[in-house]
Amino acid sequence: TAIGNDTLGQSISLNSVPALESVSGLCGVAGALPGSLIIEFVDGLVSLDGLEGITDIGNDTYGLSIFLQGVRALESVSGLRGVSGALPGSLLIQLADKLVSLD
Repeated sequence: TAIGNDTLGQSISLNSVPALESVSGLCGVAGALPGSLIIEFVDGLVSLDGLEGITDIGNDTYGLSIFLQGVRALESVSGLRGVSGALPGSLLIQLADKLVSLD
């Protein structure tokens, strides 16, 4: 399933949902995201499993491609292993206390 982007250029934005533990419900999203992937202040999220179908990520009006902030329980970004090539925007990860590798 393809997905578009909003007026800020964000394709997926999860903001301030601290009890969210999984994004596996997004497993049907596949192909290129024209905009950014923003996940912030989702304290319960442990992994990005469910996003494996995403092959390319664009950027938003702020110049971000991937922005992960306040994801203190996040241990793995391997759910993004389908993304290949250069990101047109920046990759910014902040307040991810348990993330020890970008593998």
